[in-house]
Amino acid sequence: MKLYHFTARELTSLLSRLQGNAALIMEDGVAFALNSTLSLLYAVRMLMNQSRDGYLSPELRVERAEDCELILRYLMRRCARVSGWTA
Repeated sequence: MKLYHFTARELTSLLSRLQGNAALIMEDGVAFALNSTLSLLYAVRMLMNQSRDGYLSPELRVERAEDCELILRYLMRRCARVSGWTA
């Protein structure tokens, strides 16, 4: 799934909550497995180097359905908060 307009802190916070195997896919097709904090930070740093405006828009692959649901719930809460649908 493609994620849009994330800060580095927001992205690392979300990805650190995933339970199963996940990978960040770079623009050039290189995939970084997120099985350790070091690989997560390195992948985020690579994304930051590719970013033009300071926001990250990575492609993410997850294996567990629960992780996909967690990300989708997060995105829905984020959308509701930004649009003013919730207090």
